[in-house]
Amino acid sequence: MKAWHDKFFRGLYGRVLAAQFNPAISLKQARLIRRLLRVRRGAKILDVPCGMGRITIPLARSGLKMTGVDVTPGFIRGAMAAARRVKVKARFFVADMRRLAFDGEFDAAFNWFTSWGYFTDRENLDALRRIRRALRPGGRFLVEGMNKSWVVRHLNLGRNMSRIGGVEVIQQSHWAPKTSRMSTLWELRRGRRVERHRIRVLVYDGAGIRRILQTAGFRDVKLYGRGGAPFSRHSRRIIAVATRPG
Repeated sequence: MKAWHDKFFRGLYGRVLAAQFNPAISLKQARLIRRLLRVRRGAKILDVPCGMGRITIPLARSGLKMTGVDVTPGFIRGAMAAARRVKVKARFFVADMRRLAFDGEFDAAFNWFTSWGYFTDRENLDALRRIRRALRPGGRFLVEGMNKSWVVRHLNLGRNMSRIGGVEVIQQSHWAPKTSRMSTLWELRRGRRVERHRIRVLVYDGAGIRRILQTAGFRDVKLYGRGGAPFSRHSRRIIAVATRPG
């Protein structure tokens, strides 16, 4: 039986994801990532997972040597096509973050927009260890996602409806305090096509993300809120930047 993420990203959500962010927002986020990672022109950076390259490509245009990996073949094809359109050099590979084979290749890596926490506890930890191994000693890793402290106070458990990229999106979420996972039932409709997916994402607070990164072998964990602001339990998003020891 396939996990939820195998089906979800290969379906209509791909259209939703492509339409969620305009180029100006993607560029702003790319600049924030570069600032927090403190990398210079020519540095080798891993975007994991890269989706359709919306962050990978502007970072490549800024002079970084980018590699993007994603488990969804359609996303990688889209990223390669987008890079060709704007004549940007970047490497893209189909790969599962739990099975990365890189070893000491990158100056930095990042995982953006709630793109980690999809797996079992052991697999989530294994993915972080694979990313740490992909970095050179002293390399930095940035991970961004929802802040558990904010979620438990503000999560809208009602039925939410929207239309994004020509797709009707209906969401209903549930918080499981024992597992710290948010479960969301997604119903996606486009014409006669209807998809239903239940997704589950592990959500961390500041202490939790610091602890799991340290368990994975990272050190010097720094926390930020949305947009790189100072982090607090009231922050809607959490950004952690950690270092592979040298």
